[in-house]
Amino acid sequence: MSTTEFLSEYRGKGPLRNVTVLDFTQMMMGPVATQLLGDLGAVVIKVERPVNGEWERSYMPRGRRLHGESPYFLAMNRNKLAVTADLNDEADRSFLFDLVKSCDVVVENFRPGVMDKLGFGYDDLVKHNPRLVYASGSGFGAEGPLVKRPGQDMLLQSMSGLAANSGPGNGPPVPVAAPILDASTGFLLSFAIASAVLDARENGTPRQIEASLLGTSLMIQCQEALVSMNTDLTWERSSSGIAAPWTDAPYGVYQTRDGFMAMSMTPRAKLAEIFALDPSLVACTDDEWFLRRDEINAILVEKLRTRTSDEWIAELTEKGMWVAPVQSVAEMVRHPQVEANGYVEAIDAPGGKQVQAVGLPFRISGVHGANRLPVPTIGQHDAVVRQALAGRKPQG
Repeated sequence: MSTTEFLSEYRGKGPLRNVTVLDFTQMMMGPVATQLLGDLGAVVIKVERPVNGEWERSYMPRGRRLHGESPYFLAMNRNKLAVTADLNDEADRSFLFDLVKSCDVVVENFRPGVMDKLGFGYDDLVKHNPRLVYASGSGFGAEGPLVKRPGQDMLLQSMSGLAANSGPGNGPPVPVAAPILDASTGFLLSFAIASAVLDARENGTPRQIEASLLGTSLMIQCQEALVSMNTDLTWERSSSGIAAPWTDAPYGVYQTRDGFMAMSMTPRAKLAEIFALDPSLVACTDDEWFLRRDEINAILVEKLRTRTSDEWIAELTEKGMWVAPVQSVAEMVRHPQVEANGYVEAIDAPGGKQVQAVGLPFRISGVHGANRLPVPTIGQHDAVVRQALAGRKPQG
């Protein structure tokens, strides 16, 4: 039986349909990466602890379950087969080593060194599969003085500069509320994995992949990082709360008569025309314009409070300004634009139930949505995977 035929009934029709992934991940970063691989057709075999399963199953919003499962777990574990194994049990270890031989990819996001100590590191597993792609996600990378620290999203936002650049200058730094680094690192991991699998298929080359929240955060800030490393320019958060320390006014969220709206970059002349700014403001140099941003912002703040958000957005959009309403995620997921692009889907949950979830955030021809395999219960596919694996072993 070929790798392609192994568990063939669980493969999708996407571009990764011939890829098999052994998934040791937990929490968000790793499961997002492996879910995306499963969405694109790969067979993803999720390995969990016996009885309790993966940590995310017990992490719930205000203690609330949905169809018997954590809503957070439901959000990033579709299109996976679930098996249980104790990495310290010899029989389970033997099962997993055999499974590695049948997989193209292993993914884990424990702290660096943990899998090596357990005997499941890259050097250990490549002996069982010389074409293996082994992907690791961590907080700070595989080496360095901070490698043993907890790698959590908000902590990395704070350490890497993301939080320090948000919020008004007279208040504390503000990290992004969503786990943006976990999700973004998951996207980078899936991209690197797909690239490495292509190389392994063409050249028989094993690959070890390492991605981190720290590396992702620096990549997100690549513009600001380059400037800080190569020039003497420095920035401070504005006192009026412009959304980024290095931007001119307007840039950020502004209060209107009935709520809030966002305004982005606008050519100086157009801004002066629309808001009747003093001509002397427009005639100044770029550096002077930047240094007077709080003064300019104060004028905009005063004027924008005189009308409703809808009134301003209608007028300013017509005049070519970049503006948008401030909405909650609950409002956005119900927006016709989201529906038109199919970003939200009905996903099968355990017990034959369905939940509305964020599906594929992009389109690939031939891939018609993410809902393929239901989110599994703990160990749901133990027998299926073990029987399929037994069918692959040579006889005698």
